[in-house]
Amino acid sequence: MEKIFKDKRMAAVSNSMPGNVDTSDWFNKLSKDGEERKLDPNSIMNRAKDKRSWFCVHPFAEMFIELDGSYKACCLAGKSDKHNINNTPIKTWMEDSDYLKNLRKEMLDPAKHGTKAINEHCIRCISDEKRYGKSRRTHHMWRESNTKERWDRIERNVRMYEKTGEWTFDERIMQIQLKSFGIECNLDCHMCNHDSSSMRIDMMDKHDVYSEKIFGTMENTRRKIKLVEDNLNKIDRKSVVDQIKELAPYLNSIKIIGGEPLIMKKYFDFLTEIVKTGHAPHITVKFQTNLTKLGEGKHRFIDFVPQFKQVSFTASIDGINENAEYLRRRSVWSEIEENIDLLASDKYKGKAFVDVNSVVTCFSVLRFDEVIKYCAENPGIRSAGWLMIERPKSLRVNNLPRKLKDELIPKYEGWPDIQAALRMDEEPDNDFQDTLNYMLQQDKAYVGTKWESHLFDVFPELKEYYDGTHPKNA
Repeated sequence: MEKIFKDKRMAAVSNSMPGNVDTSDWFNKLSKDGEERKLDPNSIMNRAKDKRSWFCVHPFAEMFIELDGSYKACCLAGKSDKHNINNTPIKTWMEDSDYLKNLRKEMLDPAKHGTKAINEHCIRCISDEKRYGKSRRTHHMWRESNTKERWDRIERNVRMYEKTGEWTFDERIMQIQLKSFGIECNLDCHMCNHDSSSMRIDMMDKHDVYSEKIFGTMENTRRKIKLVEDNLNKIDRKSVVDQIKELAPYLNSIKIIGGEPLIMKKYFDFLTEIVKTGHAPHITVKFQTNLTKLGEGKHRFIDFVPQFKQVSFTASIDGINENAEYLRRRSVWSEIEENIDLLASDKYKGKAFVDVNSVVTCFSVLRFDEVIKYCAENPGIRSAGWLMIERPKSLRVNNLPRKLKDELIPKYEGWPDIQAALRMDEEPDNDFQDTLNYMLQQDKAYVGTKWESHLFDVFPELKEYYDGTHPKNA
């Protein structure tokens, strides 16, 4: 299976094994200056590649604004306990926050500064590398280290920080990830937390589709939803937009996250303001999207493609055909394919790109080999990557019955991260019946609708593992 990825950027092509990150494909496509710096054994690239430093580009080139307005180094990092968009300007956060200063120092010189901040804020990547041999960190290091101009800029910033102890906005390296505009969404994805999707809230409230065994007490979930709503109302979005506009000369990219960003008018208005700065031709826009739509009404996000340097659509695809429609309920596979084809057409050639980012769960893994093959063979998809689901724990790959996991392992030869997940024992407190019951509960809510489909029709191999019980609130 691995041969089909020879000429395609695939995040999982590596010899990484659980507990051992393979760095051999890092820093293999450098500029002339980069090749010269590579000869220095103490350069940051060699320290990262030799694993003398647990280095990540995010604290030097990225920031994330969460739904509640809090700041993080990236989407998976721990939140700052004192800095957010309401009390700290973005510029101050990047230049002066102890959160980022500590991460930067530890990633550059762990012998001197230790790893306290890394262990506190980078738990997810540390855990993923231990369990699967790859993580969001390794994916970004692989990608950024082999992007010549981009890496040169990042490295200059790192070397300046080592010399001065100061981080400054002096080059176009920064990526802002923005999630703080709302949770509007048009899909009902089986793994999504209810405080991240308006559709999931609607299904919980109107159709009683909820599992306390999987998502915790409904009371606690409603508390989280109320907190998100309250925090969203507190955010001064005009201030956020104005701050980002001021930083436009230093922005490499803007990543927009939902809900589903391509149905959110607030993001359309935001990008319109960025265009007005005159810096859009130098900025890449990235959408984390289900790719079911490219806009709503007159708010056609595809119209931004000619105005920015590039626009990438990172599509959340976990299955193909009926599997896709089941796992991300209310999606229509033919519409997703049409959008991939449109973005890959000559009209947008060199300006629009489709990348795939998948979530591997105990259900998607049953057919995920089809996703891998589809991404590799579709010329409209530039790259693909995936992460094992972390939460909710009940949907982890390792919670499948052992017999089924053993049958799946040979299918993923060449993909050690997926095999590692399949070889793990199930979580101690997991009951697979609860997980099946949750999916059947969701199925019941869609009977008689155009999105009707049934777990055992889509994944018939699961039927033998169902004991026939179906409690109301599994």
